[in-house]
Amino acid sequence: MSATVNLTRTEIFELIRADLAEVERAVGAESLCSVDAVTAIGQYLQAGGGKRLRPALVLLSAGLCGYRGPSAIRLGAVVEIIHTATLVHDDVIDGAEVRRGRPSPNSRWGNHMSVLAGDWLYMQSFQIALRERNFRVLDLLIQLTQLMVEGELIQLDQIGRIDISEEEHMDLVMRKTASLFSTCTQLGAVLSGQSPEREAALAEFGRYLGMAFQLVDDLLDLTADATVLGKPVGSDLREGKVTLPVILTLRNCQPEERQKVATVLAERTFGSVAQQEITSMVRHYGSDQAVLRQARQYTDRALACLSQFPDSPYKRALQTIPEFVLNREN
Repeated sequence: MSATVNLTRTEIFELIRADLAEVERAVGAESLCSVDAVTAIGQYLQAGGGKRLRPALVLLSAGLCGYRGPSAIRLGAVVEIIHTATLVHDDVIDGAEVRRGRPSPNSRWGNHMSVLAGDWLYMQSFQIALRERNFRVLDLLIQLTQLMVEGELIQLDQIGRIDISEEEHMDLVMRKTASLFSTCTQLGAVLSGQSPEREAALAEFGRYLGMAFQLVDDLLDLTADATVLGKPVGSDLREGKVTLPVILTLRNCQPEERQKVATVLAERTFGSVAQQEITSMVRHYGSDQAVLRQARQYTDRALACLSQFPDSPYKRALQTIPEFVLNREN
């Protein structure tokens, strides 16, 4: 990608600043519930920040296809609320205590309230989407929700297993993360009635971008600074999840090193084995660089998907995002 294509974060934000502010207002308004605790959880998570990458992808993809309007804002709010619901449910399932540097909702309101709040947010997102009166939109959101739930069920079945294959993990990544990215970018094409070929290209762009995003996430969980990451380093392994950096390390490491990973999975804590020992193993065997190379392959594929679209500020913005995904720190 040539330097002339790149936009800065500020330039990308300026393209969609007004619309993203509308999305933010819509998320706040649509998260109000007659049950105070549900409203409180929604507002708490919204105030916790986040990248708003998913609604930004809806807005940028719609702009790429020549559409700007209330439907893009509405669907930007839908995908952000769905994302919030998944975070609430994930934290309950994982027993997480921290989310974006603050106590997780389940640690503040308890598991029962958090699960039901997540359910309400899911249903509210579909209530908003219904206003589009567009069966194609609903089809995509239903398929998305099924994929993500299937992913969560598959991950539950894999918890604590040290023999997870790379293929199994990548299937999980596709379901839990990449499917949402793919739907975000595909919705932008649906709103403007693009051809099936262009709709498929944008869906693939989002899918590849989401795969790269999650691989970087897997790596950051082991190598980032906890204060920057917003949660304890090594959370995945502590929760019994074997991700790609560990899978690649286990292929090459010695039996006694493999036993260290098994010990963490069994104890669900870094007690007998320090977190830094696992991180050092990952770096020693070059698994960190291997994960980054795979992530780069996915972003290259994502960029290729944009070739059939004419040049525009929106295209240049979408072409720049993969580099931000690869170089992010949290």
